[in-house]
This record gives sequence, structure tokens and C-alpha cells, in this order.
Amino acid sequence: MERIQRALDLAKSQRGASASEDPRVERAAISREFSLPAVEFNSRVTLDWSALRERRIVTAADVHPAGHAYRMLRTQVLQRARAHGLNTLGVVSAVNGEGKTLTAINLALSLAAEPNQTVLLIDLDLRRPAVAHTLGLSVARGLETWFAGDDPTRTVCYAIEDVPRLLVLPTLSPIASSSETLAGLGTRRLINELKSRDAGRLLIIDLPPVLLSDDALMVAPLLDAVVLVVNERRTRREDVARVLELLGNTRVVGTVLNQSSESERRAY
Repeated sequence: MERIQRALDLAKSQRGASASEDPRVERAAISREFSLPAVEFNSRVTLDWSALRERRIVTAADVHPAGHAYRMLRTQVLQRARAHGLNTLGVVSAVNGEGKTLTAINLALSLAAEPNQTVLLIDLDLRRPAVAHTLGLSVARGLETWFAGDDPTRTVCYAIEDVPRLLVLPTLSPIASSSETLAGLGTRRLINELKSRDAGRLLIIDLPPVLLSDDALMVAPLLDAVVLVVNERRTRREDVARVLELLGNTRVVGTVLNQSSESERRAY
């Protein structure tokens, strides 16, 4: 008990008086005190940031409206995650082309820029994986090989150079039986393992569109919450209503509106 209390006191002193009220901070502090293993990674990969800017990837120092919007989203997500003990967040949309993968990546990068937050970005859109392609990752193995065998997760987990608090688990090629794969025990084992390795880490999971297959619904019960991405030019109101109905009791922790006809142009 003395070691546990010492860990909590340290977390409180590092993050302020409110830290002890955050269940995720308490779990992370206890994990560090008892030296539970952190998530291991295969290798470090370097990103081409100039190319990523062309793909609308937002860096931590971005001063444009998109950078401001993602920092606002980050702060809201962190506040709700810490208030309710959430650490596994899915990013979903109604159909394809609404920007969920871009949102998942930019949210993960924004979260990792927060000094006290580590992040693990996971691509579980097994039908049309896009995280690796969007980030330009040049790696040999992805989650499709992990699901096909018994390799440890570190073989498909990669650290990002210049983003020290971010790890990525990409999927490199589609899996034909994606629904059955996500419904299997392997998915539950994967998420539980990653959650248990670092209780303070946020898992950001790029999921398939909710209305185009049952894949996202297979994973939803394993999540603490989701972020819903809608596109003003594509998403229909009835699609949003149907997504919320299908997600059932899954908590929606935030909503992102892409390609809005209006933007915030005032400056601070």
C-alpha cells in the first residue's frame, strides 16, 4: 500500500491536484511503480512531413485553422477521457470518404504533442486500411500478419521519429474475412494486451464505416468511446441517426465536421 500511495502522490505532484481524481492517471502511476512492461515496438520510422502536409496531416505547430481545430478536439477528448477513465477511442464515420482516417491520424498526433500523454494509433479498418498509406510508412509487416499468426505485437508496432509519445500499429493489406477476424478472440486479446501494458496510454483506433459493414460493430463493445466524423458535403442526417442507433450504448465523446462551408476566421 505504501508503494501505491507513493506512486499516486508522485502523479499528483506532476500533474496537479486534479490528477488523483483521474482513474487513468492512477492506473498509470501504479503501473510505473510496479514496473509493468510498456508497449514494445519493432523499429522507428521517419515521416516525410512536407509530403504529409500535402495530405492535410496537421503538425503540432500548425498555426492554420485546422491545427487550432484539432488542438481544441484534443483538449475536449483529454478532458472527457480523464474525467471518465477512458483510454480506448474509436474513430468512425457513416460511409467512406468522410475523413475518418485523416481525423484519427491528426487526433493521434495532436494528443501525442501533449507532454503528459502517450498514444497508440491502430488501423482496424481491415477492409480498406489507409493509415500506413496516408502516413507514408515504409514497413514490412502489419496487423494482417499478426492476425494470421502468433507473433508478438511488437513485430507490427512502430515508433515515429520526432513524435516520441506516438506508436502506430498499421494494417498494410486488406483482410478478406475482416468481419470474422474482428469478431474473433484475437481482436479482444489485442486490445486488452495493449490497454494493460500502459494504463495511461490512449488507444486511437481507425475503424471501418459503420453503415457499410458490420466490422465496426464487432469492435464497438471493446471500446470506451468513439469520435464520430461527419462530412457536410456527403453525410446525410438520416445516416448520422442510423449510426447512433447502431452504436447503441457506445459513448460518443466528440464529433468532427469535415468540409464545413463555414470556418472560424477570428484570431486571438
